[in-house]
Amino acid sequence: QRMINLQQQTGFMYGDLTAKQFKLLDAENQRKTVMGNTLEILDQLNTVENRSAANLKQITFVMNQFAAQAHQTGESMAMMAAMSATLIEAGEEQGKAGRALRMIYARLGSNIQNNNDLLKQFGIETKNASGALRPMSEIVLELADVFPRLTAEQRQNIVQTVAGNDHYVRFVKLIQNSSRMTELHEDAINNQATAQEEVNRVTDDASTLYKEALADLEHVQAQMGR
Repeated sequence: QRMINLQQQTGFMYGDLTAKQFKLLDAENQRKTVMGNTLEILDQLNTVENRSAANLKQITFVMNQFAAQAHQTGESMAMMAAMSATLIEAGEEQGKAGRALRMIYARLGSNIQNNNDLLKQFGIETKNASGALRPMSEIVLELADVFPRLTAEQRQNIVQTVAGNDHYVRFVKLIQNSSRMTELHEDAINNQATAQEEVNRVTDDASTLYKEALADLEHVQAQMGR
């Protein structure tokens, strides 16, 4: 069900196609498109799970809390998974981690407390050339680069203004662990744990979760008239 929810928020099963373009395909090509793109994302998620202390259930739970907002900025599924796992590894409960990421995206998108202007003072743009919100991961990495040159007071002001009083601690953890976030993202893209590797894993729980994800895919295919 969580993979279906992620599909509803991001359309990842369509790949580079729009929903309209996907509907123009015949049934067989729709099936191939969904299968290929879903297995690619599953391999990315499994990689993040295998290389981190977070499990697939936790990762997808967190992702489902903020995927819609992240997708609109062009954030990749692999980076969403890496951000989620990074917060789990940093000791955050999955519900709080997901809410924090969703709220930070919302606050940046609405320029709450003029957080966009504050970040710009330190050379960090929150919008791209076309005026759209940039992916949070890019902003986090730039903050991680700037923070060592700032005072403790400046850093505290930034994280509280961007994330709000309820979630700034989780934003700090993401910035402090940005190298880990990047490492997991790169692994997901370049050093994937394949479906076969997942089947061979000795952890029964992870294997079961993977089968559940494949069952979700079959359910989607059935709805498409496979």
